[in-house]
Amino acid sequence: GAGPATHAGEASAPTCDDAGVLDRYEVLEEIASGGMATVHLGRVLDDGSDGRALVAIKRMHPQFARDPDFRSMFLDEARVCRLIRHPNVVRTLDVAEVGGDLLLVMELVEGEALSRLVRPTMQRGARVPHPIAGAVLRDALLGLHAAHEAVNESGEPLQIVHRDFSPHNVMVG
Repeated sequence: GAGPATHAGEASAPTCDDAGVLDRYEVLEEIASGGMATVHLGRVLDDGSDGRALVAIKRMHPQFARDPDFRSMFLDEARVCRLIRHPNVVRTLDVAEVGGDLLLVMELVEGEALSRLVRPTMQRGARVPHPIAGAVLRDALLGLHAAHEAVNESGEPLQIVHRDFSPHNVMVG
């Protein structure tokens, strides 16, 4: 499915104890990185599933997490994202502040970014077959439409606009 950006910046190691634990999440290997945050594979520790529930944990870089304006924007955006419910939008499961770190916990999409999937085809000078490209684009647009149509608890439109819709932010599961 397509969803809010799940990629972000170069990371320093997470601020965690010796076990790699942040709050109720175990932080595992890095799976993506960009300019503002790093995304790690994570495991939920207190969900009753014996620690087998895997998630994506987006951890803001410290310089952004310390900025009050950025913190406010991030937390507002995370609250809004939790209201979007659609199979083609990555679900936001939790927003946490742990020791000054800002974490966005999302469902883990087992798949690849569209940009990585099409790279070998483009390097060969070929094109993605129209039926495949059309299906991926249709699903991504359905997710964007769900975001644009999302409403708050009172039924008021949230007026969401995805500002970074690009092949590296479209996950194909």
